[in-house]
Amino acid sequence: MTPEERFTFDLEGYLVVKGVLDRDEVDTLNALADDVWPGDYAESGLRRTSRVSMWGPAALALVDHPRALPYMVELLGPKVRVDHDYCIFMHKGGKAGRLHGGPTMQGGVPGDHWYKCHDGTIRNGLTVFTYCLSDAGPGDGGFGCIPGSHKSNYIASIPDEVRTYGRHPHYVRQVEVEVGDVIIFTEALIHGTMEWTAEHERRSLLYKYSPGHSSWSETYYNAAEYPDATEQQCRMMAPPSVGNRPDTVEASA
Repeated sequence: MTPEERFTFDLEGYLVVKGVLDRDEVDTLNALADDVWPGDYAESGLRRTSRVSMWGPAALALVDHPRALPYMVELLGPKVRVDHDYCIFMHKGGKAGRLHGGPTMQGGVPGDHWYKCHDGTIRNGLTVFTYCLSDAGPGDGGFGCIPGSHKSNYIASIPDEVRTYGRHPHYVRQVEVEVGDVIIFTEALIHGTMEWTAEHERRSLLYKYSPGHSSWSETYYNAAEYPDATEQQCRMMAPPSVGNRPDTVEASA
């Protein structure tokens, strides 16, 4: 990460990395989605399914995409693991989740949504890498958040009408992206999915990561279900542990 990227992530709790996927990668992933996961939209205008990583080689490659992996290691540590993955597709008028998340406490009990920075080293709990297969321009909707809320002490003071998008105060931001960008954000950030208003379809692939010792998902990856996975990808799919867990990127050790 560049010094400015560290500053931005620390300040706002998210970062847009431009052009992580090239046009060929985007086209391949879109074609893969059309082939593997065709279907109609429900009345909600939203489609979602898990384990996108099993769609094929192009989807599996996103687990440790070479342009994204350095951010994973820097934000979650050298033993970073992939926790779970899914996609969100939306048509115009599609609605999804309210603003949620927040640091440390989830419903009054300890959670894995946290952000820390100590002596220049950033670490996070559950962290999301959203691969954008479509543009999201001003007012289009899609990913929204409250920048800086990953460090707020007053999360409970956010009115419910704001969390449900009944009111749009200045501190709620819709994040603009272009095809091929990746949105990285800590789950300690208050975030959600805003109504999709654009004429084109929204397509986002979300891969979520945890430090090597923790997990949000109650189920783990089974590397045997991914016969084409590389050794590095298998290390990332391993269940959480401390002990003698190897670094994700062995060459960096």
